Amino acid sequence: MRNIFIIAKWEYLNRIRSKWFIISTLIIPLILTGSIFLPGLLLDIEGSETQLLALVDATGEFGKKFEELIYDRFTLKNGQPKYQVILLNNPSIDANLENASALLDSSIVDAYLYIPEDVLQSNSVKYFSRYIGNYKNQGEIQSVVNSVLLERRVRDAGLDPKIVEELTKRVDFETVEVGQSGKETQSSEMLSYILPFIFVLMLYFAIVMSSQVLLRSVLEERSNRLVEILLSSVTSTQLMSGKILGLGLLGLTQLSFYMICGSAISAYRGLDILSSYHFVYFFVYFVLGYMFYSSIFSAIGAIFTSEQDAQQLVSIISFISVIPLLMSSYVIANPTSIVTVILAHIPFFTPFFMILLIGIDTPPLWQLISTSTVLFISAIIMMIVAGKIFRTALLMYGKRPTLPEIFQWLKSA
Repeated sequence: MRNIFIIAKWEYLNRIRSKWFIISTLIIPLILTGSIFLPGLLLDIEGSETQLLALVDATGEFGKKFEELIYDRFTLKNGQPKYQVILLNNPSIDANLENASALLDSSIVDAYLYIPEDVLQSNSVKYFSRYIGNYKNQGEIQSVVNSVLLERRVRDAGLDPKIVEELTKRVDFETVEVGQSGKETQSSEMLSYILPFIFVLMLYFAIVMSSQVLLRSVLEERSNRLVEILLSSVTSTQLMSGKILGLGLLGLTQLSFYMICGSAISAYRGLDILSSYHFVYFFVYFVLGYMFYSSIFSAIGAIFTSEQDAQQLVSIISFISVIPLLMSSYVIANPTSIVTVILAHIPFFTPFFMILLIGIDTPPLWQLISTSTVLFISAIIMMIVAGKIFRTALLMYGKRPTLPEIFQWLKSA
């Protein structure tokens, strides 16, 4: 046991002093936060310039009303209108469309809108722009068009537009999250979607990066024959156990830093997004997930003699571990579905899916127990398998072993 702790201490101190570990630990939270929140923040920032919008109104009656409404509804922070409407009033609709297209091609206008003559029957208008990714502007323009057409339909029905406007006033929809104890807290729909995704990303980087460091460590010691010297003093089991323990503590250190940063940010913003049970569950599923993945990566490191050869198999394992991230939208929307429950019990996915579910709402106790048990048993089995491969393959040099040979090692070990 003493040898295991010596190896673990050396691995931990040697890696944690590395400048690349320090840099990656500091940069990853910034990259994650920026990639998730920055696009939304930039989208919410109002531009300082008025948008020029050309309007081709084939009906001849909606243009002026559209212009008045869009001026009244949307302004910039400096008080100027957000949209400047250019009405194209040539008697020929085709000529107006050609002029609007020319204005757009020459970047004189940012977009143009075409209201066809049968808009009340077809209920369709066309919006032309060189950049159609600004959904906020499109939504604002669409809301004004809907208001203009609604007013016309109301008049045609012989109703009072003011009464209809009052009756159809939009409701201020306030979301309240109710916990298991019945405690009510204000909730943001966007925040409820993003936070679980952030949690699983934190766990993903902590587990996978630590496991890959273990892989490179085994490969490096095999390539420079240092492992022969080490095995003269310790057993292969002690060597592997010490490496897994030391690099596991390294990953736990990194994960703790992420959690502290998350707590500090949430406290600064006045948000209650991390509680004590989050830390406990993160610790449990990190330890079990790391044991599982580190055993796989250490076995890969023992089998192959170069990182280039190992990378092919590593890429497959890494892709499998990314699947929970790709399915996060489904899991967040359907946390109690049978598909989610089944996927959460697959060892490759368990730590990530469970942290995703915990970030949404604490799963039932039976699910916490069953998934942690499945992951624990799987991790023990993988460590036993990795230990057998490690003992047999570590001192083998020359040709790369085939899959039948690996199975033979497991039978004879």
